[in-house]
Amino acid sequence: MADQVVLDDGSLLKGTLKEVANGQLVINTAFADDVTIDYSRVSKLTTDEKFLIELNSRDRIVGQLSVNANGQHTLTNTAFGTVNVDPANIRSVWATDAHKPQVAAVEQEYQQQIDDIKVSNEQEKEALKADYDQALAAIRLERDKLRDPWSGSLAFGVAGASGNTKRFGAQGRGELHRETDMERMDMYLEVNYQKEDGEQTVNEKLAGVALERDITEMWFARGTADFEIDDFEELDLRAIATASLGRFFIREDDLKFKGFAGVGYRFESYSDGSTEKDPTGVLGYDVKYRMNSHLKLFHDFTYYPSFSSPGKNYLVVTNFGGEMPLAQDNWKLRASVRSQYNSMPAPDAEKTDTSYQMNLVYDWE
Repeated sequence: MADQVVLDDGSLLKGTLKEVANGQLVINTAFADDVTIDYSRVSKLTTDEKFLIELNSRDRIVGQLSVNANGQHTLTNTAFGTVNVDPANIRSVWATDAHKPQVAAVEQEYQQQIDDIKVSNEQEKEALKADYDQALAAIRLERDKLRDPWSGSLAFGVAGASGNTKRFGAQGRGELHRETDMERMDMYLEVNYQKEDGEQTVNEKLAGVALERDITEMWFARGTADFEIDDFEELDLRAIATASLGRFFIREDDLKFKGFAGVGYRFESYSDGSTEKDPTGVLGYDVKYRMNSHLKLFHDFTYYPSFSSPGKNYLVVTNFGGEMPLAQDNWKLRASVRSQYNSMPAPDAEKTDTSYQMNLVYDWE
């Protein structure tokens, strides 16, 4: 059983009728898949199932096409019984569960147009984004040329006493900061000195540099080098160099919170002639919070575990403090606490070394 098409030259095609539309008949055959025929050449058309037939008068009937014994085309199993029909009066034929072929063609055409518009819009969007990024990069480059990326500060404080106890102490710290859109560099030098009743009680020098370069908006690469000399810790020199990967967890104008982790090398030389050299890890975070126009807080924490014995030999450094502006421009008051814990100090040195400072700060941008 199959749908059958007889042409004007007597040729017979059997298969599954797909549709009649726009003057063409499409039938699926076993030997050639879909075959398209000029409908004007069709002399007979019969179907095994019901189809939706549209006549040239635009009337539509659901029925099964057949040819009776007299050679007359009929539509059977219709709502009106058997109806005679001339194949030449048939405009379109399609399955009862499908869209009209012309409608499907229009839908396909419009869907293709919609798809083309979407592709065009995406291409236009990408082009606009590329132009925007290029223009933004050019603006940032010009801005960087015009603005000075350098800023810095000088902090100093003194303390003293006379009478039963003669005491004098001085602290000084200088900082330089350079920032562009992709890089940040910080350098510092700090000196702490104190003398009581003619004897030195504090003599400490600190210096360091840190460089960060953004990989993405939130991720960055970080390299640091820190140096320390402390006579009363019997430390001739401590040098720590690290390389790490960092991430901003919060990066806003008023609050910046970032963490970092990596590896480095730690060198320590003591007054008794002993030295320690050991690869080390580095893990820490840094927080800067501008609470309002009058108060700025900062806190950082860095942990340096030794690779050889991370549970026994490690160094922890933490800073906490705040700044508030004074009446004069560029002048601030800074209070801070610096604490350092060395799990394996020199024989006569304490494990914890904590200093408290109240300094007058002059900064510039």
